[in-house]
Amino acid sequence: MTNTVRTASLAVVGAATLAVGVAPAMASEAKTTITAPTAGSTVTGTSVTVKGGYWASASVKEVRVAICTLDTAGKCTAYVANPTTGAMVTSYRSIPATLTPGSQTAGSYAFAALGLKPAAYKAAAFVVSSDTPKGTPTQVSFTLKNETTPPPTAGFISIGFGRSQWSVATGTNCNVVPVGARTLEENLIDLKARGISAQGGVVVNRTEATTQSCYQQQILHPSWADLARLRDTYGFTAVSQGMNYADMTKMTTDSQRFQESGATLPILNSKGFTRAWGMFNYPNDKMNADANRVVSQSFAFGRKYGTSINTRAQVMTYPYLVKTISVMGGKCNNKNLACYSMPVKNDKRTAPPSRLAQILRPKANEWGVLQFYRIVEGSYGRMGGRDVAWDCTSSDWRNRWTSAPEMYCRNSFLEALDGRDKTAVPVDAVDVANAWGRNP
Repeated sequence: MTNTVRTASLAVVGAATLAVGVAPAMASEAKTTITAPTAGSTVTGTSVTVKGGYWASASVKEVRVAICTLDTAGKCTAYVANPTTGAMVTSYRSIPATLTPGSQTAGSYAFAALGLKPAAYKAAAFVVSSDTPKGTPTQVSFTLKNETTPPPTAGFISIGFGRSQWSVATGTNCNVVPVGARTLEENLIDLKARGISAQGGVVVNRTEATTQSCYQQQILHPSWADLARLRDTYGFTAVSQGMNYADMTKMTTDSQRFQESGATLPILNSKGFTRAWGMFNYPNDKMNADANRVVSQSFAFGRKYGTSINTRAQVMTYPYLVKTISVMGGKCNNKNLACYSMPVKNDKRTAPPSRLAQILRPKANEWGVLQFYRIVEGSYGRMGGRDVAWDCTSSDWRNRWTSAPEMYCRNSFLEALDGRDKTAVPVDAVDVANAWGRNP
């Protein structure tokens, strides 16, 4: 299968790359390392990312990368001139790489070339600093080959929780509703009883060490201590939902985009959530090409709201977006009841459990992903009141309702889970990345 990449991807990589091969700089010294691709390696697909570390004795202006095809004698015959399309020219050409934010004399760089044809290649990287027009190049040779059709895998399913919300709460201090408001932990108990774990988005700067935090007087976020307990007890995986839950389409620089996305990974790793690289939950589903370009260099996949099951071919094509069903409550589905026409934010109507169960019946090389928010049961409050309310008591899902879209009835939740294909494999995003070969 050929992995067609449609958009240029100038990578931003983590500072860990810098440590490889870095030595103290001497006077007027400007050097690079190349950590990928490795010398003599074979790269599968139509793209390659050249990355490594750089250091210099003076301020670095650029790290430039040249990629050329080789003849049988090992000489360059053509150079990459357009990293988006893979267009080549016969004259020498080098192109600036993307530098990781940080020191002006040492750091990491990355350069991605897309749309390349199978051939023998050589990559060279060198530093341009304030006192060195062209530092000593570092070179590696590698081979690019066509990707073969991957073997099929079993169907995958994932259950997520948006922003890992702890429970329905009200008031200035987010007091948990005393009746029927399920906690995230109780939801994970329901999942564990069915042999399923879950992954949840974490907004890093909304998460305290040991104290649950209140947001918008109705959303209670778990603490790092809560999340660690859920990980250790129920196999819960934390994925990044941004540093501040900021709109990435309003950002104007790659540094801003990286600080909202990739910069969260060292923090999550330090808290013991080493699988967070599997997926980035774009805050409020806001993304554009620039955000995709930066995010795809740190995360295997990006979450994008959708209405259908993912295929392997789709999620393994840049920008590696995973369609995720955002499960909504709201109005009921029985036209004969008042809850059918009651006011609800964004006019949302409760999602049918049978429709959700269909997403949890993927075939081989498919991946069904559902994302819930807050789960409730029984009944609480009154329809049309100013506070949160719901009625989940009916045995017929069509009669159930919640006053806010991000609340969903537990009995509908369990009906969807129990309608899944029991042969589908419950996974988190890292499991899929490893199975399908997506390594940012």
